[in-house]
Amino acid sequence: MTYDKWKNPAIVAVSLAVVMYVLGMQLSSLNPFVSSWDQVDFSLAVERYDLRSMRPHFPGYPYFILGGLLTKFIVAEPNQALVLFNILIYASSIIPVYFIGSRLISRQSAFTAAAAIYTASYPLIIVNQPMSEGAALAVFWWYFWSIVTAWERKSGKWMLLPLFLFSLLLGVRLSYIPMGAGLIYLFYKKWMDDQIGFAGLIKYTLAACVFQLIWVGGLIVTEGGIGNFLELAFGFTGGHFQEWGGTTASNDLSIFARIKVFLFTNIFWWGIFSRTHVLMVLYIVIGLFIFLPGTQSKLFKNMPFTLGVLMMSAYGIWALFAQNIDKPRHILPVALILIFLVLSAFFKRYQSIYSSLMILVLLMAQAIVSTNLVKIQANEKPAVYQLARFLEETNDEFVLYTWEETRVLEYMEMPYSHKRINTYKVFLHDQRLYKEKTVYLTDKVVDGFRAQGIEIDKRVEKIKVFDSEKIFDPVYNEIILYKWTP
Repeated sequence: MTYDKWKNPAIVAVSLAVVMYVLGMQLSSLNPFVSSWDQVDFSLAVERYDLRSMRPHFPGYPYFILGGLLTKFIVAEPNQALVLFNILIYASSIIPVYFIGSRLISRQSAFTAAAAIYTASYPLIIVNQPMSEGAALAVFWWYFWSIVTAWERKSGKWMLLPLFLFSLLLGVRLSYIPMGAGLIYLFYKKWMDDQIGFAGLIKYTLAACVFQLIWVGGLIVTEGGIGNFLELAFGFTGGHFQEWGGTTASNDLSIFARIKVFLFTNIFWWGIFSRTHVLMVLYIVIGLFIFLPGTQSKLFKNMPFTLGVLMMSAYGIWALFAQNIDKPRHILPVALILIFLVLSAFFKRYQSIYSSLMILVLLMAQAIVSTNLVKIQANEKPAVYQLARFLEETNDEFVLYTWEETRVLEYMEMPYSHKRINTYKVFLHDQRLYKEKTVYLTDKVVDGFRAQGIEIDKRVEKIKVFDSEKIFDPVYNEIILYKWTP
């Protein structure tokens, strides 16, 4: 038997085995921790849905919470139910990625590329958290595929599929709204091909609105009317863009510094390289091969490739200016689309067994990194949990001042006094109420006071440092506990 007769199934078999190994590790290592404000919001929403009580925060993510309610029949803990839902739906995204890729490259290469995208390490870490990003990434790939499918078919009923999936996508995570550029591009292509006219555009636009109203209308009903809903919406979006959201309007970084962090730190180092030097080297080598002199492919003239570039660019601009630059998870759609485009270009240009083996090396390297991180994430306590247990064992009477950590402490039902504080003036007044107690502060509070121009170093004493893996939470991976000296 010659090699040519069995190389395709062998490559696919290895890719499938790696995917199943990673999936099995995810299912056997469900993350049991709820370690951030947003994670608490989502977990509480599975038990009782109430936007005004931040269960979860606006815009409610109703389809994501519904997924958690369904998987709660399998696992009892609400946070693990959300993680399980993420894992299962994210695993399904291999199918649309394969179908999209098969329009650009061979079916074997498309499956290998889909496996490589699925095992990308940082996205898997986020999938294994009780957050809506994992489910949103999966729905996005199905939405991407539906646009390509609707473009290929003349039947009008296929146009309804991407409209529905776009509604599903926004009901899972509203921040994916720039992906609507894909629908605009679909309408444009259909218009140019004389497959729809002005009346058709109006009809499908109305259909898209109806699909969105399914979940938006549900939220309006739960909030007691459109007035209450709009009040909640404006209150949340105002805070996101002007105060605490980490957008260009609420962040002190210059535009050039922001672009540098966005591109090199968030997209490449976190999103694609997963803070791992081995993966960085592998991706750089693959990228260099694409730009070597030789025959140029015609991928840029291929509709799925162009569509990917368009949606990546649209979301990228949104993420740069309107998302929290301190949280790299917001760039995951950009990172994954970029990996898809790079692997498609690589396989389009190099179709030998050596090119497949190179991607298999990447695939297995990602699998090793990903499964190791998944196990650590499921077994090592986050910094905020370490802080909580340390203080629980403290014999002194005390009060703890924090920023977002207090939300997690509430969820853990810690038996001691803790509260969120933002301004030094309010803190000075409040701490006088606890003259007989020891006053503790976390480093976020101390740093916040410093940012307000307060000389506080002589009035605080460092007690203990709690740390965990930075890739799990770049903001609260390290917590420093301070003692206040009146």
